[in-house]
Amino acid sequence: MAKIERIWAMPNKQTFSIKPIRELIARHITRGVWLDPFSRNSLFSKHCITNDIDTLFPADYHEEALVFLKRFPDEYADGVLFDPPYSARQISECYRGAGMSVHMKDTQGSFYGDRKNDAARALKPGGKAISFGWNSGGMGIKNGMEIIEILLVPHGGAHNDTICVVEIKGMGYGKT
Repeated sequence: MAKIERIWAMPNKQTFSIKPIRELIARHITRGVWLDPFSRNSLFSKHCITNDIDTLFPADYHEEALVFLKRFPDEYADGVLFDPPYSARQISECYRGAGMSVHMKDTQGSFYGDRKNDAARALKPGGKAISFGWNSGGMGIKNGMEIIEILLVPHGGAHNDTICVVEIKGMGYGKT
Protein backbone atom coordinates (compact mmCIF):
# COMPACT_ATOMS: atom_id res chain seq x y z
CA MET A 1 0.00 0.00 0.00
CA ALA A 2 1.26 3.46 -0.89
CA LYS A 3 2.22 5.92 1.82
CA ILE A 4 0.00 9.03 1.73
CA GLU A 5 0.93 12.22 3.56
CA ARG A 6 -0.48 15.76 3.64
CA ILE A 7 1.74 18.75 4.54
CA TRP A 8 0.66 22.38 4.20
CA ALA A 9 3.08 24.84 2.52
CA MET A 10 2.95 28.24 0.84
CA PRO A 11 2.52 28.05 -2.96
CA ASN A 12 5.42 28.80 -5.28
CA LYS A 13 5.54 28.51 -9.07
CA GLN A 14 8.99 26.95 -8.61
CA THR A 15 7.59 23.63 -7.40
CA PHE A 16 10.86 22.17 -6.11
CA SER A 17 11.50 25.15 -3.82
CA ILE A 18 8.43 24.22 -1.73
CA LYS A 19 9.93 22.63 1.40
CA PRO A 20 7.93 19.36 1.67
CA ILE A 21 8.27 18.80 -2.09
CA ARG A 22 12.01 19.50 -2.02
CA GLU A 23 12.34 17.03 0.88
CA LEU A 24 10.30 14.37 -0.98
CA ILE A 25 12.57 14.61 -4.02
CA ALA A 26 15.73 14.55 -1.87
CA ARG A 27 14.48 11.31 -0.22
CA HIS A 28 13.87 9.57 -3.53
CA ILE A 29 16.45 10.86 -5.98
CA THR A 30 19.21 8.32 -6.52
CA ARG A 31 22.53 8.16 -8.28
CA GLY A 32 22.36 7.46 -11.97
CA VAL A 33 20.67 9.14 -14.91
CA TRP A 34 17.61 11.26 -14.12
CA LEU A 35 15.61 13.15 -16.74
CA ASP A 36 13.83 16.44 -16.05
CA PRO A 37 11.85 17.45 -19.18
CA PHE A 38 10.32 20.59 -17.57
CA SER A 39 13.23 21.80 -15.43
CA ARG A 40 12.76 25.60 -15.13
CA ASN A 41 14.97 26.67 -12.16
CA SER A 42 15.23 23.16 -10.73
CA LEU A 43 17.12 22.81 -7.46
CA PHE A 44 17.99 19.27 -8.61
CA SER A 45 19.60 20.13 -11.95
CA LYS A 46 22.98 18.72 -10.86
CA HIS A 47 21.28 15.30 -10.54
CA CYS A 48 19.46 15.41 -13.90
CA ILE A 49 19.73 15.85 -17.62
CA THR A 50 17.61 18.99 -17.83
CA ASN A 51 15.33 20.47 -20.44
CA ASP A 52 13.17 23.57 -20.57
CA ILE A 53 11.34 24.94 -23.58
CA ASP A 54 12.23 28.48 -22.45
CA THR A 55 15.82 29.51 -23.22
CA LEU A 56 15.72 31.98 -20.30
CA PHE A 57 16.12 29.02 -17.92
CA PRO A 58 19.44 27.20 -17.61
CA ALA A 59 19.11 23.67 -19.01
CA ASP A 60 21.06 21.08 -20.98
CA TYR A 61 18.41 21.24 -23.72
CA HIS A 62 15.79 23.77 -24.80
CA GLU A 63 13.28 21.61 -26.64
CA GLU A 64 9.63 20.71 -26.41
CA ALA A 65 9.46 18.01 -23.69
CA LEU A 66 8.35 15.21 -26.02
CA VAL A 67 11.25 15.92 -28.40
CA PHE A 68 13.61 15.85 -25.40
CA LEU A 69 12.24 12.54 -24.07
CA LYS A 70 12.48 10.89 -27.50
CA ARG A 71 16.27 11.51 -27.44
CA PHE A 72 16.67 8.67 -24.97
CA PRO A 73 16.46 4.95 -25.71
CA ASP A 74 14.14 2.52 -23.96
CA GLU A 75 15.05 1.75 -20.35
CA TYR A 76 17.80 4.39 -20.26
CA ALA A 77 17.06 6.44 -17.15
CA ASP A 78 17.10 5.63 -13.45
CA GLY A 79 14.53 8.32 -12.73
CA VAL A 80 12.30 11.07 -14.07
CA LEU A 81 11.14 14.31 -12.44
CA PHE A 82 7.90 15.20 -14.21
CA ASP A 83 6.66 18.71 -13.38
CA PRO A 84 4.75 19.93 -16.45
CA PRO A 85 2.46 22.95 -16.63
CA TYR A 86 -0.63 21.85 -14.68
CA SER A 87 -3.38 23.22 -16.95
CA ALA A 88 -4.10 24.23 -20.53
CA ARG A 89 -3.74 27.88 -19.46
CA GLN A 90 -0.29 27.20 -17.99
CA ILE A 91 0.78 25.30 -21.12
CA SER A 92 -0.30 28.27 -23.21
CA GLU A 93 1.57 30.73 -20.96
CA CYS A 94 4.77 28.62 -21.06
CA TYR A 95 4.74 28.24 -24.84
CA ARG A 96 3.99 31.91 -25.44
CA GLY A 97 6.60 32.92 -22.87
CA ALA A 98 9.15 30.96 -24.89
CA GLY A 99 8.02 32.72 -28.09
CA MET A 100 6.26 29.65 -29.47
CA SER A 101 2.81 29.22 -31.00
CA VAL A 102 0.21 27.27 -29.08
CA HIS A 103 -1.93 24.82 -31.03
CA MET A 104 -5.07 22.98 -29.95
CA LYS A 105 -3.16 19.67 -29.61
CA ASP A 106 -0.83 21.37 -27.11
CA THR A 107 -3.69 22.07 -24.71
CA GLN A 108 -5.53 18.72 -24.94
CA GLY A 109 -5.29 15.86 -22.45
CA SER A 110 -3.02 13.94 -24.83
CA PHE A 111 -0.31 16.53 -24.07
CA TYR A 112 0.21 14.83 -20.70
CA GLY A 113 -0.38 11.25 -21.83
CA ASP A 114 2.13 11.43 -24.70
CA ARG A 115 4.86 12.82 -22.45
CA LYS A 116 4.12 10.41 -19.59
CA ASN A 117 4.21 7.44 -21.98
CA ASP A 118 7.59 8.49 -23.33
CA ALA A 119 8.99 9.22 -19.87
CA ALA A 120 7.91 5.75 -18.69
CA ARG A 121 9.39 4.17 -21.83
CA ALA A 122 12.75 5.77 -21.08
CA LEU A 123 12.76 4.48 -17.48
CA LYS A 124 14.65 1.34 -16.53
CA PRO A 125 12.73 -1.38 -14.69
CA GLY A 126 13.02 -0.44 -11.02
CA GLY A 127 13.42 3.25 -11.97
CA LYS A 128 11.45 5.97 -10.19
CA ALA A 129 9.15 8.63 -11.56
CA ILE A 130 8.18 11.59 -9.39
CA SER A 131 5.25 13.45 -10.91
CA PHE A 132 3.63 16.74 -9.88
CA GLY A 133 0.28 18.27 -10.73
CA TRP A 134 -3.32 18.77 -9.66
CA ASN A 135 -4.19 15.06 -9.87
CA SER A 136 -2.72 11.78 -8.66
CA GLY A 137 -2.53 10.05 -12.04
CA GLY A 138 1.26 9.82 -12.11
CA MET A 139 2.77 7.88 -15.02
CA GLY A 140 0.08 5.24 -14.59
CA ILE A 141 -0.40 1.54 -14.26
CA LYS A 142 -0.72 1.17 -18.06
CA ASN A 143 2.92 2.27 -18.22
CA GLY A 144 3.88 -0.44 -15.75
CA MET A 145 4.17 1.93 -12.80
CA GLU A 146 3.34 1.21 -9.16
CA ILE A 147 2.62 4.07 -6.76
CA ILE A 148 4.71 3.92 -3.60
CA GLU A 149 4.06 7.38 -2.14
CA ILE A 150 1.68 10.31 -2.53
CA LEU A 151 2.27 13.73 -0.99
CA LEU A 152 -0.61 16.22 -0.91
CA VAL A 153 0.57 19.80 -0.44
CA PRO A 154 -2.34 22.14 0.26
CA HIS A 155 -1.58 25.84 -0.11
CA GLY A 156 -4.64 27.41 1.52
CA GLY A 157 -7.26 29.77 0.18
CA ALA A 158 -8.33 29.24 -3.41
CA HIS A 159 -5.04 27.54 -4.39
CA ASN A 160 -5.17 23.98 -5.68
CA ASP A 161 -3.13 21.40 -3.79
CA THR A 162 0.08 20.25 -5.44
CA ILE A 163 -0.13 16.47 -5.69
CA CYS A 164 3.16 14.58 -5.79
CA VAL A 165 3.22 10.94 -6.89
CA VAL A 166 6.24 8.66 -6.53
CA GLU A 167 6.16 5.49 -8.62
CA ILE A 168 8.47 2.62 -9.46
CA LYS A 169 8.51 0.97 -12.86
CA GLY A 170 7.73 -2.73 -12.53
CA MET A 171 10.15 -5.32 -13.77
CA GLY A 172 7.61 -6.73 -16.26
CA TYR A 173 6.92 -3.46 -18.11
CA GLY A 174 6.67 -3.88 -21.85
CA LYS A 175 6.43 -7.69 -21.73
CA THR A 176 3.39 -9.46 -23.15
